[in-house]
Amino acid sequence: MAVIEAIETVYLEADAASVTFSSLGSYEHLQLRMNLRTLRASNYETVGIRLNGDTANNYSTHRMYGTDTSTAAGPETATDRALAAGQMVTTTMDPRTVYGSAIVDILDYRNASKNTTLMFFSANVGTSKDPYVTFGSGLWDATTAVSTILLYPANGSAGFTRGSEFTLYGLKSS
Repeated sequence: MAVIEAIETVYLEADAASVTFSSLGSYEHLQLRMNLRTLRASNYETVGIRLNGDTANNYSTHRMYGTDTSTAAGPETATDRALAAGQMVTTTMDPRTVYGSAIVDILDYRNASKNTTLMFFSANVGTSKDPYVTFGSGLWDATTAVSTILLYPANGSAGFTRGSEFTLYGLKSS
């Protein structure tokens, strides 16, 4: 049976440009759970993830998403970040009570002999655009153990709004 332990929760008491986790512990896998919105003044935002401060084009993401009226899928390769949530985060166009949610699994993050992969699921029922559901996976093309995780709005927003919450969990076999 797997054991899941909360490592850290960041609750934003004020707007913030990004969120960083640097105390990751010794687990087999990590999981991020987020309820968030951004300061962007237009439609939905994505969330970028960078590992160990790497800003080189060492990331790839594949995602598929759907709304109540359409579906799409596609890759992003050789980018300076992977996605931790796609097409879903609410913005200042939505009522203050509306937040998007995402779950991100970072698999085998301490293994320095293979690339780090992640999987994410994100959803939103905001009012500025159709509701979104997104599934995706990401790759960090580096054989380094993960020691820090940076999350930030990937479409140029000034940051996450007050009230956004990020919780990091560690998963291990019992």
